[in-house]
Amino acid sequence: MLTRVQKKHYDRDGYLVVRQVLTSNEVDLIRTRLEQIVLGTVSGIPADLVTVRDVPGRGSFGNVSSRPTTSPEPPQQHTATHLRRGTQVFPVGGEPYAEQLWGPVQNPLDAVSHLRVLRQDEVLGPFVRHPKIVDVVAELMSPNIKLYYDQVFAKPPYGPANRYHQDSVFWNFFASKNLLTAWIAIDNATVENGCVRYIPGSHEFGLIDWDHLPYLLTGDVLAGERMTPLDAGDVVFHHSLTLHCSGPNPTPQRRWGWALHYVPAEARYIGTPQDDAHLWKIHATDRPDPHNGFPLVRGREFPGCV
Repeated sequence: MLTRVQKKHYDRDGYLVVRQVLTSNEVDLIRTRLEQIVLGTVSGIPADLVTVRDVPGRGSFGNVSSRPTTSPEPPQQHTATHLRRGTQVFPVGGEPYAEQLWGPVQNPLDAVSHLRVLRQDEVLGPFVRHPKIVDVVAELMSPNIKLYYDQVFAKPPYGPANRYHQDSVFWNFFASKNLLTAWIAIDNATVENGCVRYIPGSHEFGLIDWDHLPYLLTGDVLAGERMTPLDAGDVVFHHSLTLHCSGPNPTPQRRWGWALHYVPAEARYIGTPQDDAHLWKIHATDRPDPHNGFPLVRGREFPGCV
């Protein structure tokens, strides 16, 4: 059960760190299972749910992502601590390591950039309904909870920073912006290896269009940026409107985090037929029609909703 101080922190800042939600044994179980999935030794996990960079030593399982054939537009200095490329604003520090990112790896896990829909795995699936996670979600969002999606953000050695964004920008097919992400640290997430960063209180800004975002992220706003270093087993819960990013990882160690995206069961689904097809293709729903098609985690369903 959360304290009044914790709830006040979430309401004010739009995110909350809860320490040691998972035990070391549970984290070891997750980490071992992820390794088995990446190596292709788990039956029933399609290769297209694992994305790996096309580098020497990557192994033979997964959807291979090739290095871009054209160089991206060079970033411009946005503030003393952040760069800008088009509408993307992200922390400085990763630029000198671009070549190392595409170098050979000794461990196939270091070639992984993304895993998704682990809820369908018999070992990892129960963690989506872990009482210590879902209890917090129920207190911060709704007692009626559905899972929209889950994905592992596998920041590799020498991995780049991730741009500032709001989760709800990608989820405009929900007629609710009161959604929540539980980001589980599988490895220690440090300032040095690219922990998640937040703009406190930014969930109060409303939904920000991509074109307008750089003009919101001015020097005074970015000066309030807070980093959230986590130990393995810690979880940071954030509102779907809270602006967040992650720093670069200029270290030789990977940093993995498993994001569970929850939506209130009361939320309306307002997607287009194209959204319907996309959500079915990426395994987000249990059936082609997303209305009442997302997995129920706790509580009850509502007719015509998610």
